Amino acid sequence: MTEEKEFTYEINMEKLENYKFLVDFGGSIPSLLMDETEDVPGGEETGPTASMLMGAAVGNCLSASLVFCLSKKRVNLKNLKTKITLKRKRNDKGYWNISGIVVDLQPEIAEEDRERFDKCVEIFRNYCIVSNSIETGIPLTVNI
Repeated sequence: MTEEKEFTYEINMEKLENYKFLVDFGGSIPSLLMDETEDVPGGEETGPTASMLMGAAVGNCLSASLVFCLSKKRVNLKNLKTKITLKRKRNDKGYWNISGIVVDLQPEIAEEDRERFDKCVEIFRNYCIVSNSIETGIPLTVNI
């Protein structure tokens, strides 16, 4: 039996002005400027919103999980494009919520790899910590 390891990430943010925040991921990872869209008074669209990053995190994690599985199964991945669509609506109290996430993964593979590819389609989601962590609270649709 392998020993379980726990990982902790520390992310620091600092408010610059209005809705602009500088996100510091630590180490050699570049900082990220976040902002709100212009439809929010004071938002200037100088960086992604939290909702955008949430969608990007889900899409990236699922994409990376598929790439990981395909690599392990020795499937030649020619290209992979990912489209993430966030749906939002107001909840019962009138506040905006993310009501769904649709991730369309569009991999290009050689036909001779189809059987191994199909095996990855069955299991790759098990490797995505982000979607697995939020799926119980946010409906998640994944299309390939």
